[in-house]
Amino acid sequence: MKLYDLSKIADGLLDIHNAGKVHKDFHSGNILEGGKMFISDLGMCQPANNEEKSDKKGVYRVLPYMAPEVLRGYQYTKAADIYSFGIIMNEFLSEEIPFNDVPHDHILAIKICKGLRPKISEDISKFLVDLIMKCWDAKAENRPYAKELYQTLNKWCATEFNDHDDEFILK
Repeated sequence: MKLYDLSKIADGLLDIHNAGKVHKDFHSGNILEGGKMFISDLGMCQPANNEEKSDKKGVYRVLPYMAPEVLRGYQYTKAADIYSFGIIMNEFLSEEIPFNDVPHDHILAIKICKGLRPKISEDISKFLVDLIMKCWDAKAENRPYAKELYQTLNKWCATEFNDHDDEFILK
């Protein structure tokens, strides 16, 4: 069911991006479950082409989910939401909160900018690991678009359901 839920979260992110918006505060605390998955807390959501500069006085979001380019002060983009999705995907599959054992401070921010990512559980299938790593690639242009992410997850869901009679096998 986790793969199905992730495809529904990706579908919600696709809806946001298709509306020409970026979420800007995308983390697992903003995912609601109620028969289906919902993305909540759109308070920071704004047009994707907004030329607003990052607030140099401080960034008030959930650090482990923030893309390195945002931490460096660059404009928030749809690719930054995709980075956050990769962190959420890893958390969802591994059932481990990202960087739960270290302070969420400037040192962690620097390490994320230098390439630190949460540990990926050995129980996660290679095809999912590859997608997670593509989502949180250091270069925003290497990350998939929300449409590609949704289509990939949706295809894998259909394959898993057909091959395993409604039973998901993640390894």
